[in-house]
Amino acid sequence: MITATERADWMALQIFIASRANHDVITHDLVDAVMSRDADKEQGKANKEMVRRIIRKRAASESVRVIFTEDERYWAIREQLHAMTTDEVHALRDEIAEGGDDDPRGWDPVLTKAISVRLSHRQQTRRLWNCKPVSIRLWREPRRPAVEETAPAAPDTARLFTALAAYESFAYASLGVTPRELDTLAAHLTALRPAAPTDLQAELVDAQADIDDAREALRTTRSLTGRNAAWDRARAAVQRAGAAILAIEPHAKQMHGTDMPATAADIRAAALAYNAVEGTPEELSAIATGMVSVRVHCRSDSGTGWTVTATITAGVDSPMGHITAHPPILVKFRKRDGRDAAAENFRKMFGRLFRISVPVYYVTDHRP
Repeated sequence: MITATERADWMALQIFIASRANHDVITHDLVDAVMSRDADKEQGKANKEMVRRIIRKRAASESVRVIFTEDERYWAIREQLHAMTTDEVHALRDEIAEGGDDDPRGWDPVLTKAISVRLSHRQQTRRLWNCKPVSIRLWREPRRPAVEETAPAAPDTARLFTALAAYESFAYASLGVTPRELDTLAAHLTALRPAAPTDLQAELVDAQADIDDAREALRTTRSLTGRNAAWDRARAAVQRAGAAILAIEPHAKQMHGTDMPATAADIRAAALAYNAVEGTPEELSAIATGMVSVRVHCRSDSGTGWTVTATITAGVDSPMGHITAHPPILVKFRKRDGRDAAAENFRKMFGRLFRISVPVYYVTDHRP
């Protein structure tokens, strides 16, 4: 048997050794990790408080930095943030906010306080001048898939963007059923059929048949009672079509930022699928040959000018203009810097989120 002091001495030595691979920094997490590793050994049964006291006493002679208290951790984080640019700190804050409750950094009061102080206009304290920040992150990063390619893949490009166009047509028809809207919706259902799973194709065919019957009833019925019944039949057919579209592609109800195609080939394929029914021959030809890009159109509100609405679309540039590959994605935000135009504010705040391999153009709408 060895004494409690000997156990603690031995364990402190193991932690000092481990700190060399941790950039000469000892934190609570490192102590816990090393002691857990040696938990099945006699020395691993050492008292943690005694181990920490030994580490604190020998830290200077071992040339290591100890970060045990909340105050020590706060100032170490301040040093790290001090070494980052303002844009980098803003980006960190925005990333944490976007992570929501799933991001552990959002629940870290020391980190959030340090970020808030760093972004305030307070004068930097003298202790941060010429400081050399520690080289390890002092906050818990959110869990990410080990290999991003193994994460669930996005919906099939042709199916998703054909369904987006079909659901958009359904939305227009829902606002006011007309024979023309029924014709367009039926054409979208026809275009969606090749991308539909086998077990859902029958429902798509039946929905289209309901639309055809309703359109014929509207064309031929003359009595008031008959026409009212035909309108009810048409509205029911439209709703059935919408349900069939969502059964095939649930994402069709709303375009999300993560659905936006990221490569030139995917954007071109998405544009062809999205415009297949209602695009003109000239537009479809231009999609095949035009330059692929992403457009971010920003417009400030008419009041203070601090609130901006950004409209984001991927698509193909052509002599007829920018042919979009999907319904627009709208982002509403408050300017960070009133000296910059709305589009420049967007670029600084959100530009890093674009994981795409095509040009991105930021445009400010200066119209009143």
